[in-house]
Amino acid sequence: MRKTGRSRGEVADTIERFVDGICSRWEWDEFCSVPIIDPELDGIRIRCGGLPQEHPSNQKGHYCSEEGINEMRQIVRTLRQPKMS
Repeated sequence: MRKTGRSRGEVADTIERFVDGICSRWEWDEFCSVPIIDPELDGIRIRCGGLPQEHPSNQKGHYCSEEGINEMRQIVRTLRQPKMS
């Protein structure tokens, strides 16, 4: 399977657009489906894709529960911080 190169900022932007409701269904599907070259960012991709199973929504049509949404917001905050080496 092909892998894509994404930066921390690009991953944060995609997650943030999704949480804000302005990310298309297709963009989110691609984000969750296409592996990322950077192993750390790929782990975040996998984590986000698994949130509906770990934090299922009680509301029809919602991706995951509020706990899952809050986790994605925390991921965005972390990705936006300068990376410590």
